[in-house]
Amino acid sequence: METVREILAQHGVESVDQMDVNERYSIEVPGFDTLTIEKIAPERLSVAHHRVQRGDLMCDPEIVFRVESNGWVPVEYTQHPRIYQHDESGLQLDGFVGKWNQNLREQGFVEAVVSG
Repeated sequence: METVREILAQHGVESVDQMDVNERYSIEVPGFDTLTIEKIAPERLSVAHHRVQRGDLMCDPEIVFRVESNGWVPVEYTQHPRIYQHDESGLQLDGFVGKWNQNLREQGFVEAVVSG
């Protein structure tokens, strides 16, 4: 998720290790759900689009990555209201993660941090 790394760098975060647990960054781009990047545990980073629907916080999607020295491994995938997958050995989401990474860039999330 190079786009997420760029967004974090714009906030002065060069490595997820620099973040405190519960530290988060939310980026808003008109016309899209808010993007939230949050360190939820040591070596765990959540990347999610969030919105409120009938008073409930929904994600579409959320991927939790296990952050390792050699990269980010997706271990949890949620898309409300029906999809939840979890596998500590890693989920096979390469195609989806690559497309989402591209979409985030094209939708202006990096530019939103720079101009915000």
